Amino acid sequence: MSIFWGLVFLFMLISLRMFYLQYLDRDWYYAKARNQQQSDIILHARRGEIRDRNGLALATSVARQSVFVDPSQVRDIGMTARALGRILKTDPAHISGIIRRGGTFQWIQRKAPEKAVADIDKLLKKGLLPGVFFQMEGTGRRFYPKGRLAAHLLGATGIDDQGLDGIEAAHEETLGGTPGRVRAAVDKDGWRIPTENAVVQGVKPGKHLVLTLDETIQYIAERELARQVKEFKAKGGICLVMDARTAEILALAIQPDFPADRFAEVDPALRRNRAITDPYEPGSTFKVFLAGAALQAGVQPSTTFSCPGNLVVDGWTIHNANDGLFSGGTETLSDIIAYSFNTGTAAVALSIGRENLGRGLEAFGFGHPTGIGLQGEEPGILSDYHDWAAIETATISFGQGVAVTPLQLVSGMQAVANGGVRLRPRIVKQILDDQERVLQSSVPEELGRPLNPKAAQHLRDILENVCTRGTGKQARVPGYLVAGKTGTAQVVENGVYSSGRYIASFLGFAPARDPRLVVLVKIEEPGTVYWGGVVAAPVFSRVAGQALWRMGVRPTPGLVQKAENE
Repeated sequence: MSIFWGLVFLFMLISLRMFYLQYLDRDWYYAKARNQQQSDIILHARRGEIRDRNGLALATSVARQSVFVDPSQVRDIGMTARALGRILKTDPAHISGIIRRGGTFQWIQRKAPEKAVADIDKLLKKGLLPGVFFQMEGTGRRFYPKGRLAAHLLGATGIDDQGLDGIEAAHEETLGGTPGRVRAAVDKDGWRIPTENAVVQGVKPGKHLVLTLDETIQYIAERELARQVKEFKAKGGICLVMDARTAEILALAIQPDFPADRFAEVDPALRRNRAITDPYEPGSTFKVFLAGAALQAGVQPSTTFSCPGNLVVDGWTIHNANDGLFSGGTETLSDIIAYSFNTGTAAVALSIGRENLGRGLEAFGFGHPTGIGLQGEEPGILSDYHDWAAIETATISFGQGVAVTPLQLVSGMQAVANGGVRLRPRIVKQILDDQERVLQSSVPEELGRPLNPKAAQHLRDILENVCTRGTGKQARVPGYLVAGKTGTAQVVENGVYSSGRYIASFLGFAPARDPRLVVLVKIEEPGTVYWGGVVAAPVFSRVAGQALWRMGVRPTPGLVQKAENE
């Protein structure tokens, strides 16, 4: 009898459990079963292109196959590992270890080189590598069709198409797009069953980024810069070209350069965009902005100042450069800049006072990032002018005791060339959707007016004199009047001036009386001659001349002039 009631009780328990599973917990088990029968497939979004201002592709994505194995189907682990290792240039022991992890899916190499894929495919067609498969992963590899062109600016992407540096990283949100998701039926081993898939989330392709760069002007700048760096056995160099009217960057060249698609293999110190990341003491190119501050404070180009061979300030002696140019003891502001006299520049600074100089330099943007929208931009170093002693006021006026980036110098000179109106530097011109429709266009943004129109005109005239009768004669461009300032600065290392190491620079614009371009040339540590007027100015001449022709700018009417070094 007890056995009978025991069986009845067991039957009731089973019935209760069945009722619980079938009715009360039905939804939970149903969802679990569906999840076991379905798998989400990630649909990678195609990354947007990076283009120059004329629509030429600077960065695009090319389809690339990835190699994986199904360990359960591999017959000979050793042979498979050796064959793949030889083709993929990978240690066979490493591949063998991956296969031995088991399961039905293991990556061997993602986005493998095209030749390697072709070699593996030949073996697969012969039936020699069972368990080895290809998968088109994501949008393929990132490809830079122009090779080395603008490599420091463009940056790079990682294995998952994420921007790592440069434009690729700074505009990841724009270029990257949004992945999609498809839900597919799978068998008990996780393999997809051919059936209709349900789209859970659609793919949103990345947007295209149109830069302000002009591919041709970029090529010109890179070629001429590389030529000069090689000729003068320099450590490196930078050439920046900006549209004087809009502050759009037309070229940003850096030496040494490297192939853009080998970014990850390059020493991080060499791949930095030094135009924005490395402030330096600018030397005499900074006298442009001392002159601007003086003119804004009411000084006239014809105003004279004491300009001795040596000037003692706070017990420190300031010397003029030993470049064969000698002062007559008193010089006008125009001649002080034209012949780059340090003592005269210091006298001007002391005359207008630290407040006028400090406020003037701040108005040109020094001591603050330009806001161009690139990662790693440094603000430079400009101390609070309220704390300047007389010697600091004097030395900052000729570019010592202050640090600026190349972009800051170009941005400041853009204000001079543009009638005193400073605009924010721009590198992005437009954003397009995947249907080539314009989503966003950048427009000039005024940042301030460090010069009134009259002061700006006076300064342009002074800088024109630098190139017609001063230290900048080798910057002259056949057919065009140009304006600018030479600079020669000692390299500072650990707070001390390094003997025998110099930076040669030229900062200018063209045409002088209707400016269209601002160009900075910076040659780092030339091994022979180091004067800015000899080393850097000729690069300005060649780059500006070719760029003006490219832009269709007419020569200065009635001017017959050859370059100084022709």
